[in-house]
Amino acid sequence: MSREQLSGNKYQFQDGDIIASIGASSGVWEMAFASQFPHLNLTFYLEDIDPNNCNIEEVDYGLKYYEKLLGKPLVGTFIPVLGTETTTNLPKKYFNKILIINSLHEFSEPETMLKDIHQILKKDGLLFIEEPITQVSGTLHEGCQKRLFTETELINLVEKQGFIFQKIASQEGKNWVFVFEIRIAFVAL
Repeated sequence: MSREQLSGNKYQFQDGDIIASIGASSGVWEMAFASQFPHLNLTFYLEDIDPNNCNIEEVDYGLKYYEKLLGKPLVGTFIPVLGTETTTNLPKKYFNKILIINSLHEFSEPETMLKDIHQILKKDGLLFIEEPITQVSGTLHEGCQKRLFTETELINLVEKQGFIFQKIASQEGKNWVFVFEIRIAFVAL
């Protein structure tokens, strides 16, 4: 993995961002991102449904690992939050950015989760979905054996839940990063 891939530039991190990472486990990726941006004050809410990984002990273990690796304290805040198959259990209209890294294809109820994610994102916030993309509909993920999305399937799924496709921020092999914003309904006068 290149430094640019690890750095998180594709996620457009800015000072003071409050970020929800859905399916984050114990926050290993988020800690790696924070280590690349020590000048930014980033807060990560690490949401997952697995209580064995998404807990304060596992997050503390990861922090100690990174601090030992870096030889200095890791700058950032990391808050584990246990969700369910249908809700993130995160505060509404609170997040500047939401990350879903290599986990949307594992959601048992993606439409329901995307509706919940729509509610927790600020109106000017961004949703970043990093997924392995297939060219052939029905292809299974090599690791988890869950069905992968084509580009069109992923965009259609997310847009049906109140988002607008903005761009592809990164396209490295099978892993693509899609950027969405909230569709804001307005009434014409």
